[in-house]
Amino acid sequence: MKSYDLIVVGGGPGGSAAAKEAADSGLKTVILERGHFCGEKNSSGFGLSPKAARDFDYIKDLDVPSLWPTKFGAMHIIKPKPSNEDRMLWGFTPPRRAGYPQASEYMVQMMYRPDFDQWMSGKARKAGAELKLTTLATDVIREGENIVGVVDGKGREYRAPVVIAADGAHSLIARKAGLRKRWDKDQVTVLATLDYKADPRRVQEYLGDTNVHIFMGPDRGGYVCAFRDGFHIGSRPAKTLQSEIDAGKNLSTRSAMENVQLDFIQKLIRATRAKPAEFQLHFLPWLKSFNERIYANGLMLTGDAAGVPEPFMAEGVWQAMYSSRLAAQVAVRAHKEKNFSSDFLKQYMEELKVSPVGVDFTSGPILRDFFEQWTSDTFYQMFDNLADIMFYGMLTMAEPHAEGMLRVPGILLEMLPQIAFLTRYYFPIAEEAARGKVTNFINGMKTMAPMLQGMMNQNSGGN
Repeated sequence: MKSYDLIVVGGGPGGSAAAKEAADSGLKTVILERGHFCGEKNSSGFGLSPKAARDFDYIKDLDVPSLWPTKFGAMHIIKPKPSNEDRMLWGFTPPRRAGYPQASEYMVQMMYRPDFDQWMSGKARKAGAELKLTTLATDVIREGENIVGVVDGKGREYRAPVVIAADGAHSLIARKAGLRKRWDKDQVTVLATLDYKADPRRVQEYLGDTNVHIFMGPDRGGYVCAFRDGFHIGSRPAKTLQSEIDAGKNLSTRSAMENVQLDFIQKLIRATRAKPAEFQLHFLPWLKSFNERIYANGLMLTGDAAGVPEPFMAEGVWQAMYSSRLAAQVAVRAHKEKNFSSDFLKQYMEELKVSPVGVDFTSGPILRDFFEQWTSDTFYQMFDNLADIMFYGMLTMAEPHAEGMLRVPGILLEMLPQIAFLTRYYFPIAEEAARGKVTNFINGMKTMAPMLQGMMNQNSGGN
């Protein structure tokens, strides 16, 4: 038996973020990772959002072989089946109105998960955390109602007054602790990816700085994310496992295979001499509301184990890092107070709920339902009409410009049902998002009212 101040189960980005935070604060910390190295089970690539650089100072030092910041992206509106051609192609860059510098410098930083996970675990180890590989935590140790450690698959015990479970969507620790069973079929999404290895020089020459491509069309969609020596093709916008069951077919796998046939992707494969490397299916929590069952006596769940991937596109790495660091901060406070009860650890849930991670769930049901509509005919018709508006309103050479412009009002009238479709989602989302800001403004005005009243009285007295 080994004793620690904190046990972190899982060596992904979240687990390493927690371990680094705890070790930096002086806690004797261990990471239990089931793989032969951190990131072994996630060989595919991903995009790290600029929020990570904003919130974690050490991300500025990130330097791994596959790293490729996305300066430009492209959205392909694909014609209806059986065509694989583009109807429209939009290029886009990071926003000018960003609230922090990194968000204007790049959209995401593309890289492979094994690269990033090992880099993150290196940061945790440098801070003083111990990393134990090929160690699968299979159960919790209880003393009365308190969780005081975990047991691995070989029966070895690891004890600590607090455990952080960052062990992914299928978290054994969450289930052994009784916090939840497996996610319901309507609470997980299935994502399929096809990884290709390619000539790095040809990838750079063909794609330039546009290393993210998004595809949308009627009943189809997906993306391509490029790295230094390859790329992966992803499936359509997220569908739940329940959707797959109701359809009686593997929608994600079918979508990824269909995306390989798109004209742009076929050209990319030929131009870069790409070869298939691996096919993966990922199961991710995709909840409509914030999950509050993420703590118990001596235990906190983070990342996918807690169900915090955001309810729009199911982004999860930054959410895992943020929630895990917050859990580690609460663990540090618990040690100072010598209080590891669920009443004390509840503050982790409360703080996470009002954090940027939790705010994403403000309009969770609407966001998730909206994202599922991205492959609908209505969305395609909207983009189809926008393409014609741009053509006839500005670019036509097929007829006199004045005659082309006369077509625009009629197209706008055709778009009214599509605009009404959008307002069904945008207005409720905007209302929920603005509610907190309005409340804060009103509270601020109430606070300032006595001061303003005093200033008015002074001015009246002076006259």
